[in-house]
Amino acid sequence: MRLLSAIIVSSLIFFSCTARKESIKPKEAEKPLIVIDKKPSLSFSYEILNSKTASSLRGISVVDSLTAWASGSNGIYMRTTDGGITWTDGKVKGFEALDFRDIHAFDKNTAIIMSIDAPAFFFKTTDGGKSWKRKYMNRNPKVFFDGMAFWNEKNGIAFSDPIDDRFFIITTKDGGDTWSEIQSKYVPSALKGEGGFAARGSSIAVAGKDLAWIGTGGAEKSRIFVSQDGGENWRAMDAPIRSGSPSSGVFSISFKDDLYGVAVGGDYKNYTENISNCTVTDDGGLTWQKVDINQPGGFRSCVAWNEKYKFYITTGTSGSDYSLDDGRTWIPIDKRSFNSIGISQKDGSCFMVGDNGAIAKIRLEYKMIDIIQK
Repeated sequence: MRLLSAIIVSSLIFFSCTARKESIKPKEAEKPLIVIDKKPSLSFSYEILNSKTASSLRGISVVDSLTAWASGSNGIYMRTTDGGITWTDGKVKGFEALDFRDIHAFDKNTAIIMSIDAPAFFFKTTDGGKSWKRKYMNRNPKVFFDGMAFWNEKNGIAFSDPIDDRFFIITTKDGGDTWSEIQSKYVPSALKGEGGFAARGSSIAVAGKDLAWIGTGGAEKSRIFVSQDGGENWRAMDAPIRSGSPSSGVFSISFKDDLYGVAVGGDYKNYTENISNCTVTDDGGLTWQKVDINQPGGFRSCVAWNEKYKFYITTGTSGSDYSLDDGRTWIPIDKRSFNSIGISQKDGSCFMVGDNGAIAKIRLEYKMIDIIQK
C-alpha cells in the first residue's frame, strides 16, 4: 500500500507540474507601432475684439501679427498696431458718408481705401491715417467698384461693375498713386445682369507676377475672368457656382500659387444653403470643378489662403470653415457671422470683420499628427 500510495502521489505531482507548464505560455512580443505618414491638425479659437464702432466692416488687410487695417460703412477706417488690443478709427475729412468696402495695407503707415459707387474714390495715406490724399475719382453714374488687389508694393488692379456692357478695369504701377483704364475691347462683354460683389474686395485676386482673376454673378451663369498679362487681356470661364438671381454668384477668390485656387459664393439671400457654393481649379482658372461633398456650410462671402500654415479658410453669414486639401473638402469651425477675412502672408496672422463693428482675431493651434499603421 505504501508503494502504491507513493506511486499515486508521484503521478499526481508529475501531472500537476505538466499541466502547470502547459498553462503558462510565453507572451507574444508586442509589434512596434509604425508611423507611415503625418497629417496636419488645426484648432481655432476666436478672440473677440472691441472695435468701438457700430459700422458694418467689410475691408480688412493684415500686415503682420501687430498691424492690421479695416474699413467699412459711414466712411470709417480702423488700424491696430498692437495685435488688435486697441484700435484707432477715423474718417476721411469731407467724405464721411462713403462706404469703404476694400482696403489694402502696405505697412503700419501706408494704406489705400476704396469707395464703391459714384462718385467713387481711392484715397491713400502714408502717415498711419493722419491724412489721406485722393488718388483716383470716377463720376460715371454706372461705376460700382467691387475690389482691388496688389501683386507687390507697386503693381495693382481694381475693377468695377460693367460700364457700357463691359467690366471697367484700372491698374496702377506706382503703388496706387495713379491709375490707368484698361481698354474695354480687351475685356469680354458682360452678360445681362452680370456684375461683381463688393465682398471685402476679394472677388478679385492676383498671384505670381501678372496673373489676375475676377469673379462675377447676378446673371444666368457665374463666371470667372482670367488674365495672364497683368490685366491687359481677359478670358471668361464658366464657374459651377450658384447663379440665376441678382443675389447669387462668385463672391470671393483666392489662389495659393499660379495654378491652385478656390472660389466661393452662393446666394446671400439663402445663406444657410450649401448647394453650389464652392469651386476649385488646378490649372490657373482655365477650368473649374464643383465641390459637392463636404462643401462649406452655407453661403460664403470670403475665402483666403494662409501661406504659413497651408490651409484655406472661408467665412460668411452662417459661419466659417477650413480646408487642408486645396478646397476639395471643408471642415466647419464656427457658426458666427463675419463678412471678411484678412491674413498676413508674412506670419499667418488672421483677423475677421463683420457687421456692427465685429472684429475677431483667430488663434490657431497647428500641429502634425502621426498616422499609425494598423
